[in-house]
Order: sequence, then C-alpha cells, then structure tokens
Amino acid sequence: MDWTDFEWVAGAEPSPAGETLVYLGDASGRRQPWLLTPGRTPRHVEVPGSVGRCVWRPDGTRLLVLTDLDGGEDHRLAEVDPGTGDVRWLVAEEGVRCEIGTPYGSDGRPYSPDGTLLAYASNARDREVFDVRVRDLGTGEERIVVRGDDRYLPIAFSPDGRLLLVLRLHQNTEQDLFTCDLATGDVRLLTPRDGPAKHHPVAWLPDSSGVYLCTTRGRDFLGLAVLSLDGGLTWLDTPEADVEGAALSPDGTRLAWGVNEGGYTRLRWMDVAGGTPRDVTALPRGVAVAEFGFDGYALRFTATGDLLVQLGRPDAATDLYLVDPHRDVARRLTDCGARLPGPIVPPTVVHATSADGETVPCLLYRPPRASADRRAPVVVTVHGGPEFQARPLFDPLVQTLVAHGIGVLAPNVRGSSGYGLRYQRLIYRDWGGGDLADLDAAARLLEDVPWADASRLGVHGASYGGFAALTCLTRLPHRWRAGVSECGPSDLLSDIRTFPPTWRKRAVDWIGDPDDPADVAVLTERSPLGNAHRLTAPVLVLHGENDTRVDPAESERMYRTLRDLGKPARLVLHPGVGHEWTRAGLADTVSLIASWFTTHLR
Repeated sequence: MDWTDFEWVAGAEPSPAGETLVYLGDASGRRQPWLLTPGRTPRHVEVPGSVGRCVWRPDGTRLLVLTDLDGGEDHRLAEVDPGTGDVRWLVAEEGVRCEIGTPYGSDGRPYSPDGTLLAYASNARDREVFDVRVRDLGTGEERIVVRGDDRYLPIAFSPDGRLLLVLRLHQNTEQDLFTCDLATGDVRLLTPRDGPAKHHPVAWLPDSSGVYLCTTRGRDFLGLAVLSLDGGLTWLDTPEADVEGAALSPDGTRLAWGVNEGGYTRLRWMDVAGGTPRDVTALPRGVAVAEFGFDGYALRFTATGDLLVQLGRPDAATDLYLVDPHRDVARRLTDCGARLPGPIVPPTVVHATSADGETVPCLLYRPPRASADRRAPVVVTVHGGPEFQARPLFDPLVQTLVAHGIGVLAPNVRGSSGYGLRYQRLIYRDWGGGDLADLDAAARLLEDVPWADASRLGVHGASYGGFAALTCLTRLPHRWRAGVSECGPSDLLSDIRTFPPTWRKRAVDWIGDPDDPADVAVLTERSPLGNAHRLTAPVLVLHGENDTRVDPAESERMYRTLRDLGKPARLVLHPGVGHEWTRAGLADTVSLIASWFTTHLR
C-alpha cells in the first residue's frame, strides 16, 4: 500500500428519477462512468478513452459522455446505454474538439428539457474558436446557432425551450452571457461590457424570465444573484469571499451554494420562496464547490430534494455524500481512501508578505517527526493555472513527501483564484514578475518556521507550476537544492505560439504579444530557457508525449540546453500521456519525484 492507493471520483450526476447516480472513477485504470445505487456495489460502464464529463439524458435512458481517446484533448461525444453499454457516437471527427460546458468543468446542461435537442461547442469550422451547435437527436440534423469569434459555450436551454444560454469565455476573469432564440436565431448580450468581470451561470429561473448566476459585477468577489432577461440584477448573497458555484433543485424551490473561505467551502442553502439562508454543518470541513465545477466540485440536487456533494478533505480522500439540507444530515456514499496507508497530514494556513506588500496565502504541511531539534527539508510546490488555488485536499505527492520526512509549502501566488478578481488579475501580462517575488517571499517565510530547514529547499510544479519551478531554479538559484518541473513551459514565446488553437485569442491579454517587440523583450528576459546558465540545483523534467496544452518540446529544449551547459538535469517523457497524470503512471511518477527530492534534499 502507498499514498496512490485510492480511488479518484469526480463529476457525480443524479439520475432524473433520483434512484441512481453516475460518477467518474478510475478504478478500472482510466476515468470511466460508474453507476451507483446507494447500498449497492458500483457498476462500471465501459467507454473508449478517458471520460471528462458524463450527463444523463432527461428521460434517464442514455448517458452523454465527453471522452478523450489519447490524451490529446480532442474531445468526442457519444451517448451510452447504461444498461447494455452500447455506445453511439455523435461527434467523433479527427482533430475536432467538443465541449458541453466550460472546459475541465462540470457546468453545462446540454439537453433541451424534452431531451430532443443537444447543444454543444465545436471548433470544427475554425480551430481557434468554439461555435455553438444544436443537434436534433431524432433526425441527426444540426445547425450553428452561435458563430464564434472566441470560445462560446452552451450552458442550458430555458425551461420553456425557447432560449439557449451561452457563455463567452475569453479569460478566466472575463466572461459574457448571451441568450440565443432558437426560433429566430437572435443572439442577445445579457451582461454589460464595462471591464473584466466574471459571470458564472448557475440555472434558469423556472419561468424562463432570467438566470441564477455568480458574478463579480461591481464587486471584487463573486456574489450570488438573479439576472433577469432585461438586465436587472438582484443580489442574494454577497460575502467578502467568492461564491464559487450553486445549484437549483429540479422543482425550482431550493437553492444551494458554496462560499470559498480560505480554500474551504462554507455550504449554504435556502428555500427560494422567502427562505432564510442556512449553513450545512453535517459535512466534514473540506472543499465542495469550485468555479465552473472544476475537477467535479459542483453541487447537484436529486429529484427528491437531497444534495449530492463531492467533498474533498485535507485529511481524507475525496468522497461523495448525500445531504438532507432540511434535517442537516449527511450520508457518505463512497469510501475512496479505504486502502490508504495511514493518517493523512493536514495543512495549516500561513501567510507570506511579498516585496510589494501583497499577502500570499500558503498551505504548510509538517512531517510528523519534524521539530526545532530535527529540522526537515521543504518542497515548495506551485499549482497550475496559474488561475487555480492550492486548496486543503488530499494529494498523493504531498503525503508521500511528508511520509519521507519532507515538509511541503503550497503558496497561492498572485494570479490564484479564490482571493478576488483583483488578486487573480495581477498575473496577467506579468508571468515571471510579481509571481516570482511571491515565491521568493514564500521561501523566506520558511526561515521563520522552527521545524523547517530553509537551507534545504526544493521547488516543484506542473503546467504553469512547472514554469514557476524552472523560473525559481534559474532566476533564484541560491534558494534551491533541487527541483522538478512537470509539463512546464520553458520559453514563454514558443509556448504562446504552440498554444492549443482555442487558447490563442486570449494570449495577448493573458501573457503577452509575441509580435510586439517590447513584449518579446520582457517574455525573453523572464523565460527559464534564456536563464538556464544560472541554474545550479539538479532538476528533473517530466512531460507527457501527447500533451497539447504545453508542447513537450518545451521540456526537451530545456533539458538539452541544460545538458549542453553541463548542468545536472534528467528528462523523462511519458508515452501515451497528455497534460495530466494517468492512473497507470501515477504511482511511478509520485515515487520518482519523491525519490528525486529525498536524494537531493536529505
């Protein structure tokens, strides 16, 4: 047994009748749909590839799956008979990507109320944008209802079937909402364009007169509101923290939502007809909601009014729970960490102060035997995104390092979500700037931690975190004794030029303009590749050969440059793997990273 001996679950959806739920699990070795009737053994439904979303057809006779055959993220669409396992492909065109909501999220209700129409996004016409298409499932005929000039994504049909709610996702901090009249083809903007703002749709009002949403309109933090079709906004909850997601019961009488308080979810609900918001206290403290339902952290009501919750915890593997909000009673449906080897070490929250005065929240994990008399090395691990958040969740790599006597610090540098719109946008067009100062401040913070040995630090990250790790190693070389970069960009210019096609229209606002000489100078100066000669610590570079978010050439060029300079480096490429870990390689990857840091820090 080791810290990778757990089952990953995500994206649970109750069936329309409420008797069964489907969730994505990796017990078979890859992400697949599993059917669970409470009290019974889950049943696997075999689908080709790795499944990213699974949604019931309104009559409960089919499951819509979004699946990736090879890790390259050209998602295909199919309907599956949950009884027989029969798979009927709807969209399976080579090189074409489909979405049925926000990429990597759990939002989007793709079926019309009567189940006759299916809405999805596709880049078949133009690889750099998403069009919104509607297919008649009876005849197979389809049409483009929103011709995109950016990433346009279908969210939900109105209850009366007349309108389709559409999200324009330009940036993670800049969205618009539209309605599309399916009879006339008229597309109308619902949200004002008066500066960057988040607009995260939740559900239509039962009478089709507006939508529930989470929005930063006029605010720094996401609040919960009702937006009418005439543009009027009525606030329901406006805490000084982000309301990251919500759900409406099928009968429209109950609303539940999650507030991000320092990474933990405060779960709330109310009766829509004049109810007073109440907290759900029956669940263990953890994470239940994320923006757009990323990683499956989305709330769902069952037909009987219970709340289906995917709960991640700092001291347990992620599990599924069923909550009766009226009685404030919770029942755990899964036990995904039953085979884990021992107690999980939870983090404490600490704060660093950056060079410009910004406060940088961090999660700090202390090895059980570390003390002032027996100080431990520490690995600073940087999350991806960068618009994501290190949250108090079970992480097999973190727990493996802690079990090896290595502390872990997970900083939420500027650009992280969960701390308001202003903080998140500080990373825009400043990669390798203020974020590097934040990482330097995080390393300095460890000098004041009694049990930490700040002379034995490692740095690790994946995706943007991989870039951050390489940046630390090459531009703050005095801080580190070892490093690991997973699928990280090494040259910001080449990274932009090899972006996934549907990301390219956001590059200038997000990172910089590769055709502007001033931007080119800054991006070149801040890229790890151009600073490789400064590296002193041994670095392990990992990358999946099928990665389409960050070109594997980014890691290969960095490795070759380091080796040509006589620097200590090792490159490991994973065949058949995309941007994310797979279950088949998880144990080996965690073991490799832990061994690397154990060797070089101890």
